[in-house]
Amino acid sequence: MKNKVKSEIGGFTANTFIIPLAAVLAAIIACIAVLTMSVNRTSTDLIDIMQQASDNQQLATQLQAGSSILAETCSTFIQTPAVGAPGNKQVNAGPLNAYVTELKDNANRRGPQIAERFREMGVEKEIQDYIDAAAARAENMRRVQEHAIALVASVYPLPMGLDFDLIPTYELTDEELALSAEEKLAKAGELIAEREYVQGRYFISENVESCNETVQLNFKITATASKKHLSVLRTANWTMIFLLIVTMILTFIAFYRWIVNPLQQYAQLITSDQILKRKGAVRELRSLVLAHNDLLRRRNKLEAILRAAAETDALTGLPNRYSLERYVLEVDEKGADALAVLLFDVNFLKRVNDTQGHLEGDKLLRTAALCIRETFCGGTLDNCYRYGGDEFAAILKDCSEEEVKAKIDRFNRTLEREKISISVGYAFTEEVGEGTFKKLMAIADKRMYAQKRDAHKQDEQLSE
Repeated sequence: MKNKVKSEIGGFTANTFIIPLAAVLAAIIACIAVLTMSVNRTSTDLIDIMQQASDNQQLATQLQAGSSILAETCSTFIQTPAVGAPGNKQVNAGPLNAYVTELKDNANRRGPQIAERFREMGVEKEIQDYIDAAAARAENMRRVQEHAIALVASVYPLPMGLDFDLIPTYELTDEELALSAEEKLAKAGELIAEREYVQGRYFISENVESCNETVQLNFKITATASKKHLSVLRTANWTMIFLLIVTMILTFIAFYRWIVNPLQQYAQLITSDQILKRKGAVRELRSLVLAHNDLLRRRNKLEAILRAAAETDALTGLPNRYSLERYVLEVDEKGADALAVLLFDVNFLKRVNDTQGHLEGDKLLRTAALCIRETFCGGTLDNCYRYGGDEFAAILKDCSEEEVKAKIDRFNRTLEREKISISVGYAFTEEVGEGTFKKLMAIADKRMYAQKRDAHKQDEQLSE
């Protein structure tokens, strides 16, 4: 049976070309995603390499700078250990304070700390050797400086309170302690004038420079390889993007030819309620064509039922505002002849909703509709309407004013029996001459609201 249905529908299914195209698109997009992540990862690695090279060079330079500052400030202090008049000399605290400041504020750029940080970063052995050599020489120089400062301090005691206690204590030998003041100062000068100490700064500078050159060379080699790899990845990525664009264009052409274009044609025919044809479309659309044609026939049968439901108020069962407006258009086209228009407004509906709840308010509206229908409707409900929340209307044909007043009196008695209050206003075609139906409604509305004001005024007086 299914094969017979397919044979009647004809054509090919959308999956015949959608699934292969979707698979190709998914594969291309997956490749683009992988390539994009590879490009980003390679770019990040290149930035990390660049940053690491910069950090290595900066750390090496810090080692040299810290060693240089310690050497300069120590030399200045040893050369001029005290200031003041003979017999009243005091320790020269200026250069020594600079020495202590470097020890305290820049402790992270001492030789051992820098060497350990290089070791933690896992640099090449050649770079580590340069840094270890520079760090070892810097430490040797610092111990010589501590020795010299200790000799001077034994002659000119260091003042308290200037963080001089941060200078590591160097234990002088008994022979050194036995020297005279002049001999101690002379030996301190000899320590910082020794060839190995003087050449220490040049040795550190050469090793730091060699370290930076090696770091820069390694960076260039690694960066060149990373850039080539990055170029290959980007070329592959753009190639896949081009393939994606081509595939999407082909997909668009296929969709337009077998889906979009038939849908456009069907839309034009549907708007004019015409039977659809099944040519030039995929099998799914052809199935929809059959379904639409069947629904079109069923819709025509249900249209009358739906129209009746759309023109009826669900709460009261009376024709709704739409029905009234349609009737007004018909009357205006044909002209109002011997008509009476009555408008009704349920009083105190808001009070009932606020004090007793909306269920009681709905019950009040249904009772009002029943009273209006019993009094003013004939055998059908065509002349009574609910056109607002608490507003109703009735249209009477071929009746005199006395008949309308009699109906209103009977209506008021019905309201007394049901114990509800409704304001009513009416107007006749004789009152507007050749005017429109809307003028009749305007007059009736004005009279109805005048009665409504009186009803509320009486209610306020009774409340007082």
